Amino acid sequence: MENIIKIGIGVMIKKGNKILLGHRVSNGLDTGGIYEPDSWCLPGGKQEYNETIFECAAREVKEETDLDISDMEVFGAIDDIQTDRHFITIHVIANKVKGEAKVMEIDKQDKWEWFELDKLPQNLYSPSKKFISNYLKRDNSRNR
Repeated sequence: MENIIKIGIGVMIKKGNKILLGHRVSNGLDTGGIYEPDSWCLPGGKQEYNETIFECAAREVKEETDLDISDMEVFGAIDDIQTDRHFITIHVIANKVKGEAKVMEIDKQDKWEWFELDKLPQNLYSPSKKFISNYLKRDNSRNR
């Protein structure tokens, strides 16, 4: 792989106190992102040339879940580094969602489920885990 930093977008879709997570298939192929099969992840993916952050977030969510999102905000950004790849992952929160989540890319996810923020699955995809952890820290500090 070339020594190029790439941009990824992770999207936290909020519905009340729940967020949407997809289960990454156990035998999934390495598509060039951070490779962690059999984990739970937020929707998202690689930003394309000439595409804004919010356009990428909406496109990736639609491609993966068939949901339409809006009322988006950038939450933050973080480095996601593995031995042979480096991503800057931009964290986007979508506060509005329309539709029912469907598995659209069966070679990547085998299900989508809504989880309460205090009852998340154990095996979280590391970029999603960083995002959720930072979000919960910020949310907890605001509620003090």
